[in-house]
Amino acid sequence: MLRLWFRGVELWRAGGLAGVAVRSGGRTLCIDALEVGGCDYLLYTHDHPAHFPGAAKEFYSPFGGNKVAPGGAVRLGPFEIAAVHAYNVTKTLNGAPVHPKGYGVGYVVEAGGVRLYHMGDTDLIREAAEVKDVDVLFVPIGGGSVMTPEEAADAVMAIRPKIAVPIHYSEKKHFVKFRDVAHPYTNIIAL
Repeated sequence: MLRLWFRGVELWRAGGLAGVAVRSGGRTLCIDALEVGGCDYLLYTHDHPAHFPGAAKEFYSPFGGNKVAPGGAVRLGPFEIAAVHAYNVTKTLNGAPVHPKGYGVGYVVEAGGVRLYHMGDTDLIREAAEVKDVDVLFVPIGGGSVMTPEEAADAVMAIRPKIAVPIHYSEKKHFVKFRDVAHPYTNIIAL
């Protein structure tokens, strides 16, 4: 398993399309993790099966457990967490957004002096572009119900993270396209 250390914070993939784990201060925070072993705290962006395993342990989400909503914040151990909007504008199914506004969230996490942003399942929306001072951006790139690689590169250009970690893709061509377009604007790390 590949891991990234950034200023003392450890990051790795935690199963599923968008699962990530963040370790700081001896604690592990997992977002959209399907593999929950070793997670001290669980956050979920929305309830689709590729993001939420139906965990029985305590979790935070917009749909159940300890509920969070855009604009809300919570402190879990060494992690300061703010929920932000995540929704689709251009990705539709039968004329309706795949992820309508209010259905899911993204998370801005601060730990050990590092600011992380897990965008959730979203298009490049105004609220996402307003998140600033991001060290590590977890950006969905697979198209379909999330940004295409090109749209995700636009998100990188708007947010300007120090590092971008692509998530929510299954085809290598999505990673290659995203890397090639976004690389001049940030460091791209594949976990």
